[in-house]
Amino acid sequence: MTATRGTAVVSGAAQGIGRTFAVALAAAGHDIAIIDTQPADETAAAIASAGRGVIAHVADASDPVAVSAFGDAVRGRLPRVRVLVNNAGISPYSPFPETTLDMWHQLLRVNLDSMFLITQEFLPDLVSGDDGRIVNMTSSVVWDFQATNMTAYATTKAGIVGFTRALAGEVGHLGVTVNCIAPGIVLTPDIEDRVPAERLETYRDRQAIKRLAVPEDLVPALDFLVNERSGHITGTIVPVNGGRVVL
Repeated sequence: MTATRGTAVVSGAAQGIGRTFAVALAAAGHDIAIIDTQPADETAAAIASAGRGVIAHVADASDPVAVSAFGDAVRGRLPRVRVLVNNAGISPYSPFPETTLDMWHQLLRVNLDSMFLITQEFLPDLVSGDDGRIVNMTSSVVWDFQATNMTAYATTKAGIVGFTRALAGEVGHLGVTVNCIAPGIVLTPDIEDRVPAERLETYRDRQAIKRLAVPEDLVPALDFLVNERSGHITGTIVPVNGGRVVL
């Protein structure tokens, strides 16, 4: 087994984009730590088969006690955390008048609280070298005036952009970069189950590239942002949306 490039923490890696990211980071030489509310056995098996160390922690990333326990487990079993990917999130569709306060709070908790807690937990590890990398998952919906029934979701994703840019300015002098990937619609099992085919066709038709993305399409952006040589790139938002037309 080749020497590790350090540990990459990936939240929400039991399936979809998070699973693809975790497996790609393992293939690139990182050991992997996963936190997800669902078991990530298949992801962990793929990482182990690549010869990398892995922890798959079943816990709520918006729970401060659970995140603290996760941090202790990672430090006890894996090398220093060099990469953090804040991927955990939910994307319900709801017309604004029908969005309840409970729904609003759930989105804030899952999409923003988890990012806040995990980043605070692992920031000391990231700054202990000179090559820490944080990548947050936002969405192109932030700039899309035609994204109906997504006001609460878009609000959380705009918050991620603000968090990214502000934190980048705060920790840059410590050798840590903080950036965003902003996908358009991505064909994950969850999206294919929930989103009607006609809506998917509308998304596709508004793209310059007439093919909807799959999780693997986001990996080159991730590789670029976590590379040891990308230390002068921070506070940026990298859109990976097929040239989506945003009006």
